[in-house]
Amino acid sequence: MKASKEKSGPTGMHRRVAVWAAVAAMGVSGVAFAFPDRPVRLVVGFPPGASDLSARIVAQKMSELWGQPVVVENRPGAAGNIGATQVAAAKPDGYTILLAVNSYTINTTVYRNLKWGLLRDFTAIGRYATSPMVVVVNDQLPVKTVADLISYAKQNPGVLNYGSAGTGTAPHLAGELFAERSGTKMVHVPYKGSAPSVTALMANEVQVAFGAMSAFDGAVHDGRVRPLAVTTADRFSQLPQVPTVMESGVSDFDLDIWYGLLAPAGTPPDIVKILSDTLERAVADPAIQEKLRERGLQAAYLTSSDTTALMKRDVARWAEIAQRLNLSLE
Repeated sequence: MKASKEKSGPTGMHRRVAVWAAVAAMGVSGVAFAFPDRPVRLVVGFPPGASDLSARIVAQKMSELWGQPVVVENRPGAAGNIGATQVAAAKPDGYTILLAVNSYTINTTVYRNLKWGLLRDFTAIGRYATSPMVVVVNDQLPVKTVADLISYAKQNPGVLNYGSAGTGTAPHLAGELFAERSGTKMVHVPYKGSAPSVTALMANEVQVAFGAMSAFDGAVHDGRVRPLAVTTADRFSQLPQVPTVMESGVSDFDLDIWYGLLAPAGTPPDIVKILSDTLERAVADPAIQEKLRERGLQAAYLTSSDTTALMKRDVARWAEIAQRLNLSLE
């Protein structure tokens, strides 16, 4: 009798979830017949640039796998918080998702008046790529190494401007941490995204910049800016000649950028699984891996649960760094 009720009882959303669950069990190849059955909106909280490009690469492949459009929509401003606020308030049905950059693990700890909490208001779909940050300088600055930069900054305290993708972003905290660890003083100049910070560095509005390798990749390879170091523990395979910050004499400096997708909290687990499985298939495509690599990114898929663990780790780590730097933002 109970089984009979389960067959005839579910209506509306319950029936749809039942169908999605059945489709998920069969694999993502059948998704186009259940979820999604209309376009999915992928919100990017940043202007066109490195993050935007990576999102579009992944979105296009997911669209191909589903047979439904994945529409990338830029909602820049407030270090990505405008886009995050919009998605946190969206209906948790899988049709509105967010590009996640690990700057959000900083935002959720340093902004006092956020309308969302990363671990409270979002469900991780998965991570799809990583990138080291890079310390780069304008070609006119007379420094060739990190040691040269530290020496110049100490001889000229407060003279150097350094650019970032925005106040409270990972590049901003990387710059503050570098100044703390190296005993230097530079003036932070925040921009609305990574692309404007690259332009500002080339125009000598700032002399130094910290940012994702994916953002500075073109300018570095064209010789328009000079890379001094990468911020990860190991050298970056695409720039093997560039040392790490730690190799250059600044201790305990291991930072990267990662990219993933989030859904609003409360999104049904079966839909999250479909989204995550599709993301995994997209990232496994050699052509997608090559497109990401060309933009300074390393394809690196993580499941929903592993991405959740990564977010928890980064929230704790950045909170400790922000507290030590006394960083608190409105």
